[in-house]
Amino acid sequence: MGKIKILLISDIHLGMERLNSLISGDERLNTLKRIFSLAHKHDILLIAGDLIQDENIEGKYYKELKEEFSALKEAGKEIFYTPGLGELTPSNRVNPEIKDIGATFVFSDDKSQYYVKSSLGDIYIYGLQSNSSNKEWNIERADSSGFHIGLFYTDFNPQNGGKPDRNCIKKDDIKKMNLDFYALGKNHNFKLFRLANKILGAYPGSPEPCSINESGDRFVVSFEVEENTLNNFKRIAVNTGKILSDEIDCGTLINENSLNEKIRSTYPNQSIVFITLTGERDFIIENNFKTELAGYLRGLKIIDTSSSSLKVMIEENIKNDSLKGSFFRILSERISVMPDEKIRREIIADVLSQKKSNGKKEEVVLCDF
Repeated sequence: MGKIKILLISDIHLGMERLNSLISGDERLNTLKRIFSLAHKHDILLIAGDLIQDENIEGKYYKELKEEFSALKEAGKEIFYTPGLGELTPSNRVNPEIKDIGATFVFSDDKSQYYVKSSLGDIYIYGLQSNSSNKEWNIERADSSGFHIGLFYTDFNPQNGGKPDRNCIKKDDIKKMNLDFYALGKNHNFKLFRLANKILGAYPGSPEPCSINESGDRFVVSFEVEENTLNNFKRIAVNTGKILSDEIDCGTLINENSLNEKIRSTYPNQSIVFITLTGERDFIIENNFKTELAGYLRGLKIIDTSSSSLKVMIEENIKNDSLKGSFFRILSERISVMPDEKIRREIIADVLSQKKSNGKKEEVVLCDF
């Protein structure tokens, strides 16, 4: 068998803009076209589920997919497709539109086959639709020489044993199936699994972000198989949209206005930004902070892991009509009559901020739009 180039994708979620408009439908389509352009430079395209969001997507997406699939097949490429949750109907059957989309092979409970051999060489592709009735990964490696790839939409935990679970491939399942590589979908972040310095499997992640938490570059995975060995494994960034991620040290800021100015001066208009606040914060962030940035940024999520100064803790809680509010009112009164040199404010603040037994600061979501 000569060199076979393979491209692995998953989780682009075409049509997601109907539920989450951070990334537009046009941006997802642009990324899809970029992916198919890459697929033309490969021999086999593997799709590990959730190419579409659900069966209610617009017809233009099916049309685009059929045209792209047809062009790939005319160029002599093969497409193997394991349906994810997005490709299932409410009755847990594979969406008929996906079956008719023109892939070389779509894995489905309606078929008795759980593996298929590539016409391009001794490459064997194994798959099961999401939520398959095959609950215990009852798949056995074919008794044929070649390179055997599992194409699955599921969780993957090669370190964990336990009872078989159709929602997760575990250590014993891997031993039983004994495949050469696991091409995976469902997890939206790139993840690589190794065993004894050998690549065992990978999630390419979502090629476009599906939530504001999915920041940075997004990938597809490319690799080659030659003489039954995996070579030249690499991830390729393909996303059209991008969520920027950063940390801001509140200790370098004077007040809420300086935080607002820092964000505006750092990120261009209509950016999508995920910010974590760190350090000691000696100012209050008012409720209208989110509204002030809503017109400037396309999307913003701020997680506050900063430590509030004692002054800020008192200001944030003193008006609360609760036991907590009473505590801070009494604390404020006591501090106001004590000499400053007898008050170790930083120690008091540190004690009050320890809200978790594991020592980690509690995360608070300040903005999410």
